[in-house]
Amino acid sequence: MLRPFPTKLLVLCAFLIFIARAYQFYFFGAPFRAIFWDESLLSPIVEGVFNYNWYDYATSQTTNIWIVKLTKSCSVLFLISGCLCLFWENIKWIRLKKIILGTSIFFLVFLGICMVKDKNYDILQFFELSIQIIVPLILYLHPDLSKINPNTLELWLKISIVLTFVPHGLFAMGLIYVPGHFIDMTIKIIGFTETQSLHFLYLVGFLDLLISVLIFIPKIAKYAVGYAMFWGFLTAFARLVSGFNADFFWPSIHNYTYLVVFRLPHGLIPLIIYLRLPQTQILTKKSVLHDN
Repeated sequence: MLRPFPTKLLVLCAFLIFIARAYQFYFFGAPFRAIFWDESLLSPIVEGVFNYNWYDYATSQTTNIWIVKLTKSCSVLFLISGCLCLFWENIKWIRLKKIILGTSIFFLVFLGICMVKDKNYDILQFFELSIQIIVPLILYLHPDLSKINPNTLELWLKISIVLTFVPHGLFAMGLIYVPGHFIDMTIKIIGFTETQSLHFLYLVGFLDLLISVLIFIPKIAKYAVGYAMFWGFLTAFARLVSGFNADFFWPSIHNYTYLVVFRLPHGLIPLIIYLRLPQTQILTKKSVLHDN
């Protein structure tokens, strides 16, 4: 029988996601205005339903204060959810857990929608959040992690990796466009020229797409997941390394560490699968020998 997944790593991932998003929302805000100040999207509701002039709504200080309060409230909610996830298996109030976590997942999804809207309806922005949404969703659907089906969990975690890495690969290859901060990070960290950075990004983007297929091939899945783990951690810490300035030590930590923290699951989720794959492969070989 297969060993259960290292669920402590799973709850750690959920904790890191929520605690970093709480920090982001509290200190740096959220792109909620991309939705709440979109005239074409909301004016039918503001003017048609509430009979309120759009200009008055958009320029109202009350509206702005309401958005700020919503953002701060989400920060507190994420903080509570992070602590809840960290002690997930010790808290027995299932309904309370699901209400709090479900609300937080809703706002993570809403964050993704706002990011898409803020980037001119670039849907890939949403899918880059796949690991950050799917991990809490797994906890929501399985209040008792001891009863979770390991094979089903492994499949969903692999899907979350694919949905996160494929958009990253498409961006890096420039098949849609190459985000400017990808090029800036490559130049600052490695020291490449802009042209060299584009070639390098194309290569790693291709590898992102390749491993998204290879992780489903049993004989080489371990190597593909190992690369995903390495690349997930590397791209997470790249945010801090590229933005760090020794002359402004604490501002650098403040401005960039949270970007690392909510991306750490991009390396931890492949690690969870990596720790299980050797045992899975051994059992598969035994099954084949037994059948023969």
